[in-house]
Amino acid sequence: MKEENFSEVPNPSKDQHFMTNGTTVEKIVEAAGINAKDVVLEIGAGSGILTERLAAKHAKVIAVEIDSRFSKTLGRLGGKNLEIVYANALDVIDEIAFNKMVANIPYSICEPLLGKLYSRQFDLAVLSVPENFYRILSSVHGEKTYSILSLRSEVFFKIDMKFRIPAEDFDPVPRTGSVAIVITPLGRYELMESPDKFVLREVMLQRKKKLKNALMEALINLNKNTGPGLTKKSALAVIAKMHIGAALLDKKTETMNLNDFLELRSRLKSFS
Repeated sequence: MKEENFSEVPNPSKDQHFMTNGTTVEKIVEAAGINAKDVVLEIGAGSGILTERLAAKHAKVIAVEIDSRFSKTLGRLGGKNLEIVYANALDVIDEIAFNKMVANIPYSICEPLLGKLYSRQFDLAVLSVPENFYRILSSVHGEKTYSILSLRSEVFFKIDMKFRIPAEDFDPVPRTGSVAIVITPLGRYELMESPDKFVLREVMLQRKKKLKNALMEALINLNKNTGPGLTKKSALAVIAKMHIGAALLDKKTETMNLNDFLELRSRLKSFS
């Protein structure tokens, strides 16, 4: 009987649930439409089942794995187009250049990872996430699951659910089902079609500024694309006509809650 190598067994206490169904893995890779010119980032390489299939597409693959126990298994994959980084993905992602992300991401980092993508330029991300997380991302105003994460997703991305992944496709089996989603950043045309999304996006990216200053910059940037342009003085005059409360205007955007952003969106829509 072959002795099991317990040093390479997934540990659910570390949020490790490895995909074992090869057909599902192939469908995820196919959804990314990878070609040899792509630079693909994988987060949570684990046993390498997805890593190996990504590398077979002849793209540059950067696989990040926090758990060095899997270095022996991942080291066997080899290939000049494969780079394996042993680190916390949230600590190193800002330093990695990529145009596509394909990953079975640990459930515990779904939200912070998405936050890292708001300010990044990339073509698409194909991710396996918990189904209830996808419901939050795709919720619309008025639904019980609607949150500030739903609003952020709406103004930054287009999110499509490709297919459901049964819990049995993972080892160990998680408590919830998962879905494969494709995240695509909204383009300039889509943002120009919805100026309120453009402004909200610009405001959210200026996390350290007070709303009044972030909104002024957002309106100036909007008008660079749609009109003759605004000066700081004329942008402030526009803001004054929106009749936004002084307390809200004085808030740093990183401290604004969902109701604050919905109030801002309401003022933007009524004014436009």
